[in-house]
Amino acid sequence: MYIQTMKIGSFRQIRGAEFGPFSEPADYSELIILAGPNGSGKSSVLELLSFGLASRYSWQYYQVRTITEHSFAIKVGLSQAEIDHIERTSTNPEVITYAKEKRGYWMEVNMPDATDAGEAKINQQLHGVVSREFQNFTRKLGFFLRPDRGYTARQYNRNSLFNWKQKTAPNYFNNISYRDSTYQYTDMYDFLVEQGYHYVYNLGLHAKNLENGTNSQKPDDPLRSYNELLGQLFPGYSFVDATGEDLSLSVKLPAGNSIPFQDMSSGEKEVFFILSFFIRNDISDSVIAIDEPELHLHPELARKLIQLMRSIKPQNQIWCATHSAELVDEAGRERTFFLRHTEDRTRTECIPATKEGAEIQILRDMFGYSGYVGISRKIVFSEGTDSSADRKTFANIFKNLTREIKIIPVGSYSNLYRINAAMLSLLESDFARCKFFLIRDRDYLSNEVANRHRTKSPNRLFVLNRYHIENYLLDEELISLVLHEIYQRSVTAEQIRNDLFEIARKNSAAFLRDLVAFRFGELYQAEDCSVGNHSSNQAVFTAANEVDSTVMMPLREALLNKVAGVNDAISERTTTKNTNEMFDSCVDEVRQALQINAEGWKELFPGRYLLERFSVKYGLGDWPALQNLLIDRLSGGARPVNAELKHIFETIINS
Repeated sequence: MYIQTMKIGSFRQIRGAEFGPFSEPADYSELIILAGPNGSGKSSVLELLSFGLASRYSWQYYQVRTITEHSFAIKVGLSQAEIDHIERTSTNPEVITYAKEKRGYWMEVNMPDATDAGEAKINQQLHGVVSREFQNFTRKLGFFLRPDRGYTARQYNRNSLFNWKQKTAPNYFNNISYRDSTYQYTDMYDFLVEQGYHYVYNLGLHAKNLENGTNSQKPDDPLRSYNELLGQLFPGYSFVDATGEDLSLSVKLPAGNSIPFQDMSSGEKEVFFILSFFIRNDISDSVIAIDEPELHLHPELARKLIQLMRSIKPQNQIWCATHSAELVDEAGRERTFFLRHTEDRTRTECIPATKEGAEIQILRDMFGYSGYVGISRKIVFSEGTDSSADRKTFANIFKNLTREIKIIPVGSYSNLYRINAAMLSLLESDFARCKFFLIRDRDYLSNEVANRHRTKSPNRLFVLNRYHIENYLLDEELISLVLHEIYQRSVTAEQIRNDLFEIARKNSAAFLRDLVAFRFGELYQAEDCSVGNHSSNQAVFTAANEVDSTVMMPLREALLNKVAGVNDAISERTTTKNTNEMFDSCVDEVRQALQINAEGWKELFPGRYLLERFSVKYGLGDWPALQNLLIDRLSGGARPVNAELKHIFETIINS
């Protein structure tokens, strides 16, 4: 289950906000970020989301602030597994058909227009079918962690040992999912103490049975997964088994000494507490809301927390309100929404980060003008048009390789030329403990120019072999799989290849036009008109402010001769003969790419255009939805990752 769309008509200061539409999360859980200054409405959005989900399933919801007049609508998306379950268990064929067609249903409060006219009844019936799954505790809805989290000293009440089994009952999660944070923390603390104590107790029973000759199976350690989590977060840390004499939660440190859990730093307790929720309740395919997950955390640990939240359990949709630039960067602008007050402060406006200019403007408002300060050991600049999509592609496909890598979009190649000197200086240096890398699109670069870029900084500057990142999604087998699983369309890989090829062929004149124009542009290189150290340490004007011709004339001659030489070089490169030959070579390159059974068109022509036109041909809606689905399936292992991309990231990791 996930949120497809959330519309807010009116809630506190928020008016007319909309979030989504979102696609079904893959195994690597989806992260959605709400960013903005204090008081902008981030927490209100999470509270409304939790209120909408929890109250509609008759779950108790504890609020610090009151909700008065409000109107909202939430489109709950259903996974394919949930739709299959409804098809197996429902006796209402109309509900089954509606679920398969809509792949979800609307929950609305004071917004009746959210549901299509005439579908309100069947929508409510599907809502009821899904609601019963949660009311019967056959699966988890999710949980909400508020920002008022604190980790004070905890004394365990021995009398609770007699009631410990209730915390493992299927319905117990109902009592803590939306409780206040103090209750959630103390409950988790007590749970771990009790599990450790009874494990030791059961080990004793097992040993006694063996001694008496009775068959006995050694009990499983209920804290194994928590110990593994603690060690993954903080190498060398492990829990100490609770005993009858010491009913407390203690941690053994790498040095060999033990300390009470409460003596760990607030940041250590914060990250362990949040991730323990996923393990204890086996939270997957659910909606999670966490207000300011970066509380008490160093930026590097905050990034690690987010990465582990996304990978610890599959298919979750995680909503986070934050002030952290690290979390915004981790999500990417496709899943970031900025909230801020209007100038008259009468309401809050919601701005998707994909809106042109919004990202730069509001990030400056939030984080100042200091720019990026990387704390990762390896920082990869991703160059290319819509390079934030590149960042998402790399981060999802190489989620294991990119945990120590920070990917920063730097815009298109035109931006790259303006910062080229600074970029190359970074690539050639190791600033603090960071190493810098650049991945840039191929665009229509000739082999000569592409190799010239690569040789400037080998194994630090990478030029893709294909036009841009979308070209690596032109996999007909992958597209066929997505069409079948998501859109319920059976289209063979061969037919998809033929369709994409025809789209490329029919627009080949425009591709040739752009290719030739690009290659002509290569003839006009970034010309160097400098004359080195000529006239250094000389005065061109005398003390009487008169021209010293002995200095001026040689300088004038040197600069004018340099410009004349540059013009001669340009003229030689751009002769009619050379431009005709270049045009003919571009024609041959396009012809070779479009040969029957050739694959060159997948590399030479813009993959984004091909996917856009393919989406139009098949009526798939906005093409980024198809792009996201292809990335999700590719990251889930549906098809092998391209060897070139894999080699680039392995080179970066091993450098």
